[in-house]
Amino acid sequence: MRKYAKALIMIIVVMIQMIVGQIAPLAVADHLNFSENAAVITMTIVYPIIVIGGGWLLNHFLFHQELPLVAKWHFKWWPIIYAILADGLVYLFSLLAQTGFHSSVTTMSNWWLQFAMTVISAPLVEEYVFRGYVFGALDSIFNRSTTIWLTAFIFGLIHLSSLGKAAWYNALFLVVAYTAMGMFFTLIAVANRSIWASFTAHVVNNLLIYVVGIWAAVSSSRSMMWRSLTGTLLGMGIAAYVVYRNFLSNSKVKI
Repeated sequence: MRKYAKALIMIIVVMIQMIVGQIAPLAVADHLNFSENAAVITMTIVYPIIVIGGGWLLNHFLFHQELPLVAKWHFKWWPIIYAILADGLVYLFSLLAQTGFHSSVTTMSNWWLQFAMTVISAPLVEEYVFRGYVFGALDSIFNRSTTIWLTAFIFGLIHLSSLGKAAWYNALFLVVAYTAMGMFFTLIAVANRSIWASFTAHVVNNLLIYVVGIWAAVSSSRSMMWRSLTGTLLGMGIAAYVVYRNFLSNSKVKI
């Protein structure tokens, strides 16, 4: 029971750190009358420090263990190839479902600020949180297969913040779609035994969405929401299955 309590505390606190890590720097910047650019730069830098640093301290005091998927950086090409495949499928299925497209995901006055946050800072934090701290906490009490599924599901839950103005009943579909995305990244990390592989795939995924401007993740339109999420679910789900078949199903990597 004590291990379960520690894992629950770890997961809840690190989720809170993600929220605080985004809100607190902006609040401070606003209080100090920073410009929009200065505020975003502050958040981009401070956000990973708060979440990754806070999670490291929490993991150290609660579990006294090395995170199972945090290994030294070893660059490999295959996560990039699989990320391109996944986004290609997302694009294809979204097109077939006649989903809406957005010409640009940039909402800030300077595109490079959103680029830094979307393509670098956010993937780094999310990989450390989900494939690092959350995965490590769950792996201490469950078998590897259960840990993979739960990590993906929690990744899906946290993205409920992307629901926006869409109808509340789309929440379930959104969680399922983002769980497929979480499964894709988690399987890549497990297959390579390193979050840096999933970080590479995550960066490529966000980069492609940023550059191409595919609005396949979330649409504020009620009628388009399910179509957008269909592309995400099928694209990421198929890519996750391909990773599983190629790396894990034949016991090449122990689960």
